[in-house]
Amino acid sequence: MLRMKKWLWLGVVSLVLIGFFSILEMGSNHFGKSYVETEEFSHNYNSFTDHLIALELDPLTKDKEWPITADDIEEYRSRFGTLADQLRNIQDQYIADIEQAQSTNNEGLEKILVEERDRKLAAITENFADDEVVREKIREERVAGLAQAANQISSLKSSFLEESAYYVYRLKNIETGETFTKGTIKENPYFEQTYTAGNPLISSYSSYYSLDMAVPEDVLHSNAGFEGTVQIDKALLATSMYAGEIERFEFAKNVLYVFVAMAIAGIILLFTTLRYEKKWFTSISLYQKWKRLMIEFRFLLIFFTLIFGLGASADLFSIIQYTWSVSSMEHNLIRMFMHFSTSLLLIGSTVLQLIWFMAYYKNERSLKEELQQSPTFRSFSTIHQAFLNKSIGFQTLVLLVVIFFWGAGTALMLTIPDLIIVWIPATLFIGLPVLFFLLNRFGYLNVLMQGTENIANGRLNEVLPVRGKSALANHARQLNLLKEGVRQSMSEQAKSERLKTELITNVSHDLRTPLTSIITYTDLMKAPDLSDEERLSYVEILDRKSQRLKTLIEDLFEVSKMASGNMDLQRTRLDFTQLMTQALAEHAEDIAASGLDFRISAPQNAVFIQADGQKWWRVLDNLIINAIKYALPGTRVYVSLNEVNGQTEFVIKNVTRYELGENTDELFERFKRGDVSRQTEGSGLGLAIAQSIVELHGGSMRIEVDGDLFKVTVAINSI
Repeated sequence: MLRMKKWLWLGVVSLVLIGFFSILEMGSNHFGKSYVETEEFSHNYNSFTDHLIALELDPLTKDKEWPITADDIEEYRSRFGTLADQLRNIQDQYIADIEQAQSTNNEGLEKILVEERDRKLAAITENFADDEVVREKIREERVAGLAQAANQISSLKSSFLEESAYYVYRLKNIETGETFTKGTIKENPYFEQTYTAGNPLISSYSSYYSLDMAVPEDVLHSNAGFEGTVQIDKALLATSMYAGEIERFEFAKNVLYVFVAMAIAGIILLFTTLRYEKKWFTSISLYQKWKRLMIEFRFLLIFFTLIFGLGASADLFSIIQYTWSVSSMEHNLIRMFMHFSTSLLLIGSTVLQLIWFMAYYKNERSLKEELQQSPTFRSFSTIHQAFLNKSIGFQTLVLLVVIFFWGAGTALMLTIPDLIIVWIPATLFIGLPVLFFLLNRFGYLNVLMQGTENIANGRLNEVLPVRGKSALANHARQLNLLKEGVRQSMSEQAKSERLKTELITNVSHDLRTPLTSIITYTDLMKAPDLSDEERLSYVEILDRKSQRLKTLIEDLFEVSKMASGNMDLQRTRLDFTQLMTQALAEHAEDIAASGLDFRISAPQNAVFIQADGQKWWRVLDNLIINAIKYALPGTRVYVSLNEVNGQTEFVIKNVTRYELGENTDELFERFKRGDVSRQTEGSGLGLAIAQSIVELHGGSMRIEVDGDLFKVTVAINSI
């Protein structure tokens, strides 16, 4: 019972959907309507009224006249060109025949041709000379044209009256008062349309016949209005050619009501006795086979079952609406049953697959992940990558198209030899140049691939050729830059290893020197016969060496902390001029003892920056101490403060005591000193600490060396 219930549920859902589709397809034309409310009837009725006016109520008659204007005369004259053109054309028409008659000595034929030619020439000349002559010819032309129209109206009228026999009417021409009557107006007709003077019956079409002359629109088109009544006699309609259409309409409407009733009943069942359960369709073996399909095949199965199901439904509704007839009822019933069964099966299959789809892909993420892993998605990604560089993608596409059409043209030429006239120039000017271009690009690509392999193997000396401005040339340029970058990276790596070794050596040296002194003097203080004076001397040395060791360790921790960005800044509005003056005053005694001549240049007004006062003091302190330690005694030290383009620049210049070399960037490294022998006091961290503080404030610090001239520039935004 459970097994039958789930398939019954699926069938009911499919039936509900077919009912819904029937409403969408047929509801607007059939639901709650009669045949006379359909678009088809409206079209037929409008056609009837237009024909009625044009052929019966106000037709174009033989005695219709309208003025002949100067434009009409001019049009008639110049219909075949100017006077000279028409005369020349007539002469050209007869000259060959006349010459042939003369050559055969046929004087009788020659005379007839000459007379006929001269009459035409005279008639054309007369047309251009006398307006009355042209006016008379136009009248004759119009009479013939109106006779033609009368004949057409007569032939159309008989068929029109036969096709519209079920219409009855009583209409009156509002302007002339003439009344037209056909049949008997009844009380309760099948259809009735009433017209009044305010809403008259008028024509919407100019004519239903063709004329071999130009007729003004207001002549062809009936401007008459009619009032009265138009009815359809149901008894006459039942015997007319439209009886089948009415019968088909009523049948389609009844079938629509049946579909709607089944859909409503199905919905009631789905919400009462046929409630859906998830396990119904995921426990069957077919679901396990469906899961093993690739996601593309799952989508295709859903797509095709849905499309063919909708197609079968559309065919079913088409049979119901357009091909049903009582005369072929058995045949139509068989077709309807086949299409109904097919649509029911395919739509049910689509619903079943959608249930499986929702059960398998429980969330959007799982669907997205499987889509990204599908072969189709990867293929499209690869195609997309082909156009990451639009130049290469477009050129490749154009080349493939040219090669394809060249090959197709060659095959076609072998079938149709006459095409060789087109094939040879196409091959010479398109095919072969494209082929040579393609081979040239492949050769260049091979060169670049070989160069890439050399870079991967560490051979960095060879420069790849850059040919032109193509995408491959740009790639070669990028590979050369990459190779140069790799070379610089290897150089930087070697430099980094050297600096790391020097750092370890310098740290070891600078820490070991005071530590060795501490150990030595500690051992000396253990001597029992040591005097108090010597003991105090040793203690003083131990204290000094301990303080130095403490300073080294604190500086090392501080510069590491700054480099990691873990230092908090207490920014305030700071007067840089005042801070520089205080820093120089703090070191006045050391400056005096150093034998250096400090030259100070500072603005008269205060220069303000947003900075941590304590940390910025450390920057100035380290730079001043650095100058005192490493400037050549007896020389000048220039200290200046300026405001340039919204930035405050602090500059300190001196002549160095030691040779610095060319690589100034290494002076910022930790434990790096200008004194390579490391005989001077200091940790070698002064410039590194100063640079870290400046960068934390968003400023910049640079060192310039010109021979023995050493220059430090610190820049920070002013406020």
